[in-house]
Amino acid sequence: MAETTWMNRAAAAAAILTVTTAVLTPVAGAASTATPTHENRIAAAAIDTVTAPDVTPSTAAAAIPADFAAVLGYQPVVIDGMLTDPDGDCSSPVTLPVEFDTACKAHDLGYDLLRYAEKSGAELGTWARIAVDEQLGRRMHDVCGERESTTGRFGCYAMADIAAGFVDANSWRQGYVSPRPEPLGSYLIAVLVAMLLMLSPRAFRVLRQSTQQFGYRSVSA
Repeated sequence: MAETTWMNRAAAAAAILTVTTAVLTPVAGAASTATPTHENRIAAAAIDTVTAPDVTPSTAAAAIPADFAAVLGYQPVVIDGMLTDPDGDCSSPVTLPVEFDTACKAHDLGYDLLRYAEKSGAELGTWARIAVDEQLGRRMHDVCGERESTTGRFGCYAMADIAAGFVDANSWRQGYVSPRPEPLGSYLIAVLVAMLLMLSPRAFRVLRQSTQQFGYRSVSA
């Protein structure tokens, strides 16, 4: 136990030294778009619906904007009881358990709802991306609980935490706005931030709260 604690602290220290300068400044444009005064009402309602803990596939599908396929280029599909982007995947710097695949596809659909709102000219507040990310974390942990062996569940939970940490860190770094393409270096920075914040959950809660307090939920007409 003492050796593990020391290794965790050493890893945290290394992460801090590596990313302190890089991560204190969000990506360009994030600060200016993280606090919209109006939101797309239909997209906001869709996010509320699809991220509800016990949402059914039919209820989620009914909440998708009518012109979603025209704007994003595909129609969401139900896979394993979840409404998803059928071509989505787990974008991760490490190999994740195959059980996470459907949750990742659903997460990609959530991000596309954020993009839909942005394309409409009424981007959603920080609350929306946080809700989509939190749902991914819940779903990954849920599928881990279905593994039969204790060891298998433990390993799966660990990978779920790694994946959720990466997603959370990257979303915070981007200011919780709609996801945008970035250079590879930016993703590597996000990986290091995720390592740091997983070792210091309290630090991440402070960072998230400082961003979330500015996430307006007023809607456009």
